[in-house]
Amino acid sequence: MTTARFSGLTARRGPLTTGQANMVRCMLTDPPEHMNYRVVRAVQPGTTLAAITEAVIRLVTRHESLRTLFHDDLQRVLGAGDVAVEVHDTGEPPSRAAGPDGAPLSVGGAKTGEAETPDTDLAEEVARRLHATRFALDTEIPLRVAVITSGGVPRQVVLVTTHSAMDAAGLAVLLAEWDELLLGKPLAPVTAPQPLDVAAAEHTPAGLRRSEAALRYWEGHLRRVPRSTLTVAVDGETDWLLPRLRVRSVPAARALGRISARTGASPSAAVLAALAVLAGVRARLRTVVVLSISANRFRPELREYVGPLAQDALIPVEVGGDGFDAVLRGARSATMAAYQNSRFDADALIRVMEDVQRERGLFFARDIVFNDMSVPGRGPRVSRTGEDVHSVWLPPATLPTRTSLWVHRLHGELDVTLWADPRCLPRDDTSALGEGIARLLIEAGDRDVPLAGLGALTGVVPVPRDDGWLPIDGCWVHLPEVERLTADALARLGGGEAAVVTEADGRLGHRLVCFTSAETTPRALHSACMSLLFGRMSAMAPHHYVVCATAPPPGASWQDLPRVAEGSGR
Repeated sequence: MTTARFSGLTARRGPLTTGQANMVRCMLTDPPEHMNYRVVRAVQPGTTLAAITEAVIRLVTRHESLRTLFHDDLQRVLGAGDVAVEVHDTGEPPSRAAGPDGAPLSVGGAKTGEAETPDTDLAEEVARRLHATRFALDTEIPLRVAVITSGGVPRQVVLVTTHSAMDAAGLAVLLAEWDELLLGKPLAPVTAPQPLDVAAAEHTPAGLRRSEAALRYWEGHLRRVPRSTLTVAVDGETDWLLPRLRVRSVPAARALGRISARTGASPSAAVLAALAVLAGVRARLRTVVVLSISANRFRPELREYVGPLAQDALIPVEVGGDGFDAVLRGARSATMAAYQNSRFDADALIRVMEDVQRERGLFFARDIVFNDMSVPGRGPRVSRTGEDVHSVWLPPATLPTRTSLWVHRLHGELDVTLWADPRCLPRDDTSALGEGIARLLIEAGDRDVPLAGLGALTGVVPVPRDDGWLPIDGCWVHLPEVERLTADALARLGGGEAAVVTEADGRLGHRLVCFTSAETTPRALHSACMSLLFGRMSAMAPHHYVVCATAPPPGASWQDLPRVAEGSGR
């Protein structure tokens, strides 16, 4: 163990940025494996432990986010402190454990395929341990460092940081600087603002207006869009250990260039539109909500910012047209509007969502997430040149979503990974969706593809639904699951009989009405239903409640009984 000690810096404190507040809230509840970054980096031969320690000091000195602690609604930037640097030796002679030539071995725990050696084994073991430990936000500097040596000679460095300190774009900036420092190259002065500077800008009148406009944008869409796309009759939460399908295609990347030239949409927007279209085919929905992780680095001064800026952008994609080009143009406009409204007060948004959920009687699922991590000119090596679509299953990994498409590369080769909860998207359906995105793009490179023929082209077909499924308020709802929800809610309130019936409604399509003889109120019953909705993807709380004096005798109707109370419960 050694120490990287920094001192003589300016200590500061102030409010959190919206990105920090969002990530701090998540870090207090989500597993550390979801919130921490881990990177294993090989070092050039001749690199000393002292050089590594000095590089750590330089990074912490340059970026206040790496020496920031959080206390309630305040951030405190340390002017002095220590970063512990663990040192682990493989016990092998240096000649046996010589590492690669400085390329990254892994990021986030996903190996790049380098040959296993004693030091890479040890590095991954140390990385997993540091990665799986939650950061103490109020006392621990958000950077963990370990050096793997062989015979005392440094071979690899493990770096672990967390989402409260930076997003993926900020991590890329940090790693580029790390590589330059270990090569002995001088770094340009930091021109990007520090998190406290961003927080100050967000609290100006203009910044507050922008955040308020984002909340209005979200609320407007949340009041009309489907609460879920991958709506199936499953309850409860998965452990979020999801199968992953990697899909690669060189012809799909070439097609993206032709699609962009014809429609004016970016390759990223085309992939997002293809995902939304095929999800809509499977769900039989005309509007598909995609939550895209927005880097929020639109202004030049934020491009090199080391801090958390990424937040969800809510993109409603209309997929009910005749051809793919029209969907893509709509998705392009929707994406631009969504990204402009993706910096917001997360706590305020949660309150908005809770109000809308109670009014609509539903729970919004984060079930289709799009994460474009591609960088033009950079990305995984293009290893295939065939005129086909290739896919391979990767080991399962944890991610808190139903389905997520990660885009690694768009130029030279389309390279994406589709994560999918098998309860919502079984493996065969995941393969059809993942490969179907590439096949749709290849076809769209030459023409406007009619949406009516996508099943034959991609193998994505509508999920079967029996007579118990109804389209209500833009969502698919399974009536037996609504009945089970109300029964469980009554059991929580002390028991009682109930029945759910549907009535025609011009706005909702169908209105769900719950009749009960329990000694309760509409508001209490609605609250109980809402408290049980999380994880029930196919249920919706009734829109109206009727409390009757007694239960009906066999063969009689609830509608004919005397009513004690009735109302929406909202």
